[in-house]
Amino acid sequence: MKRRITLLVAIVFLFSAFAKAQSTQTCNCVEELSFINEQIKEMTSFKKQMKGDKLSEYTTTLNQLEQEVTSQMSVTDCFSKLNELLSVVKDKHAHIRHMKPVITSEIMEQGDELERFRESELFKNHPKNNISVEKLIEKLSEKSFENIEGIYKKKDGITIGIVKTGSTYEGIVLTSDNKVWAPGQIAYKIIPNGENMYDVLTSDIIGGKLRFVRGLLHFNGSLWHLKKEASNSISQMSVNQSPWDFKQLTPDIQYVYMGTFSNSRNNVKAFKKFYEETKDKFTAKNIIVDLRDNSGGNSKYSDPFYKIFKKNKMNVYVITNFWCASNGEQFTLKLKGLKNAKHLGQRTYGALAYGSNYGKLIETPSGQFAIYPTDMNFHKYLNYEYVGIIPDIKLSFDEDWVTQTLDIIKNIN
Repeated sequence: MKRRITLLVAIVFLFSAFAKAQSTQTCNCVEELSFINEQIKEMTSFKKQMKGDKLSEYTTTLNQLEQEVTSQMSVTDCFSKLNELLSVVKDKHAHIRHMKPVITSEIMEQGDELERFRESELFKNHPKNNISVEKLIEKLSEKSFENIEGIYKKKDGITIGIVKTGSTYEGIVLTSDNKVWAPGQIAYKIIPNGENMYDVLTSDIIGGKLRFVRGLLHFNGSLWHLKKEASNSISQMSVNQSPWDFKQLTPDIQYVYMGTFSNSRNNVKAFKKFYEETKDKFTAKNIIVDLRDNSGGNSKYSDPFYKIFKKNKMNVYVITNFWCASNGEQFTLKLKGLKNAKHLGQRTYGALAYGSNYGKLIETPSGQFAIYPTDMNFHKYLNYEYVGIIPDIKLSFDEDWVTQTLDIIKNIN
């Protein structure tokens, strides 16, 4: 409980800096908090978890927040309070979205508007770190590759320096080819939340849409979309990779990639075609089931393959990375339950104990926010929520993961 109070204090402190950039927006956070509370209490995860000490913790947090919120509160501060309440519930699927930013990212495409934005008080007054960029670069250049502190790159031409500030971290713009961010400005607030895990607050643009993402893993010199110079993407699939793929690698080894179990129309069509084409082809002694980047979906697109592998009594080698989530994780656990199965790669995302049937968003009274509630019950997987599924064999970031798996199969056989 003491650690949780410390974490909530840190979140309040970090959100206050972003509040300055959103100060032109206010909302009635008393109404917002009451509304969010009622929505949370309807979630399956709340009903399953909030008993005894956990219910007392939730009630205490709610009472404290009710004393802190006001009817004229900045949007960022209110966003902070709402996230504090939701974070008491261990449910990574559920989240709160910011719906009405002051500025939208489309401004980047408009020359005159962009220049006016750069001259605005909103842009000029955005929080900055008090250390010179030159000194930050010098200091962070000395950090090890494994340390979360260091210099990271984003795809949009921005270099971010992550530096420790007390018990938390700031992500500071070091260099920028993008005019919506300037060197020295604070673009990220990063809060430790578990072993090598972090909650991240950011916005797509100064005064833009706020995002608060929980339980991100720092690994291989990367945190979310931030990557150090030596970081590679060997653990992830190519953006051009088909979500359904089958290969005969050797007479004794077959490979199948399943990139999604989504209910989208295109994926359902692709699944049906793939299943009909491959259901009778799984005949090898060994099968590599690659679930990297599989963010989940519906079990009716994963269970048919589980039945095949179980019936054919194949040696199953499951590969996952951190971005394997939801039903991708549930499928991983089912496969691990087979007699001749090995789990390789990296721990999974840790979002499998709950879910949403309809993927609905419920807007708050002000329209500033919306909650994405959960209503599906996979509570039996609660021990894996946030922490993910740990592989039997961890794979290196120095070599192709399928190649490593082939070597492992060879040594086992």
